[in-house]
Amino acid sequence: MTPPASTPARASVHFRSLGCPKNRVDTEVMLGSLALSGYALAEKLDDADVVVINTCSFIESARQESIDAILEIAELRETGRLRALVVAGCLPQRYGGELAKELPEVDAFVGTSEFPRIAEILGAALGGRRGGVYVESGRTYLHGERDPRLLVGPTHSAYLKIAEGCDRICAFCAIPGIRGKFQSRTLESVIAEARQLAVAGVRELNLVAQDSTSWGKDLTGTGRGRPKLDALLRALDEVEGLDWIRLLYVYPSAVTDALIAALGSGRRVLPYVDIPLQHASDAMLRAMQRGTTADRQRKLVERLRSEIPDVTVRTTFIVGFPGETDADFEALCDFVREMRFDRVGVFRYSDEQGTAAQTLPGKVPVRVARARHRRILDLLRELQSEQLATLVGREVDVLVDAGGRDRAVARMRSQAPDIDGNVLLRGAAETGEVIRARITAVRGPDLDATRA
Repeated sequence: MTPPASTPARASVHFRSLGCPKNRVDTEVMLGSLALSGYALAEKLDDADVVVINTCSFIESARQESIDAILEIAELRETGRLRALVVAGCLPQRYGGELAKELPEVDAFVGTSEFPRIAEILGAALGGRRGGVYVESGRTYLHGERDPRLLVGPTHSAYLKIAEGCDRICAFCAIPGIRGKFQSRTLESVIAEARQLAVAGVRELNLVAQDSTSWGKDLTGTGRGRPKLDALLRALDEVEGLDWIRLLYVYPSAVTDALIAALGSGRRVLPYVDIPLQHASDAMLRAMQRGTTADRQRKLVERLRSEIPDVTVRTTFIVGFPGETDADFEALCDFVREMRFDRVGVFRYSDEQGTAAQTLPGKVPVRVARARHRRILDLLRELQSEQLATLVGREVDVLVDAGGRDRAVARMRSQAPDIDGNVLLRGAAETGEVIRARITAVRGPDLDATRA
């Protein structure tokens, strides 16, 4: 998975990858392509001739983070410290032409369809072309197992993208307009890359897509109907060398009996369900165009817990959606108290260009949305502290993310990387190994532990 440089390095490139794990995979594929084309890869900004910023534009806060990063690096470009600055990903895919007018300091804007051309585009930028916009509307490149890919960070854990784009019509979401129509990788392609990653030393795979549960719907059948996500999970479960396989981004109305069975019976596939519910008021769910009700969501969570032993249920919610009343918000808080999810993320609503929600009446004042956001986060911290306290004294398996002679940072099976907290381990441990640990205390979202 780590391609050798085929030609002498022409320039050193530093990447700044923002946003979700799917962006991270795109970054790793671009890094692999550049390394294969002879570019040196600079871990530090100070060592770089060229900077590529892979951006996110999913919500307002993500757009602002991307713009801030561009402006910061643009100063270095203007002073001559850098030879080129390239902006890639969702932001140029959505606003490429506008950005080119507003940010003349940027040499190239690379949309989501043009990732395979990154070496060519960098060559043009270094050759003096400025302001190039490389965007194909409505399309995102979906990499395969033959594409070079250079993993970022510790190589014992990796994300595996199984599909790209989305065909759903959630009122608040701009992803279909940015990433385009849904497209699945074939089962053979996913399994081949999983095997490559395992051979390279990866022990944990986290499966990602904008809509994982739609995997296979666009693939040709084999006489027994189109392949489904449960079949992919069962095939991945057989890949030797892997320890943990975690499924992320499950759409609630698309959960099938077969998927639940696959999640509950795997050797390597973990009993972990990341299922964004978004709200618990029927009025809000209708306005969001989610195609479900609070009661159906309640029954789904109860079923997951009854049919999958030791399941971890992670979800996300949106507060401040247009029309959200105090009663709607209270219904959400009551639902959170009742269901006591293992992991929860909460976002404040922001208007997104081209979405149905952008034109809805009843916009919630920013101060009200912020107050609701703070209140539900306080509630969630209290509930999570109670949930984590039940683990104190127990022995669990943990995957070590950062080893050491006396201390280490690790995660339980119930903790996805970057979002679910860590296990702070006392005792010697090596990065990438799975060991037994005894939980000793709760430390905010994290847990203290000693090696068992």
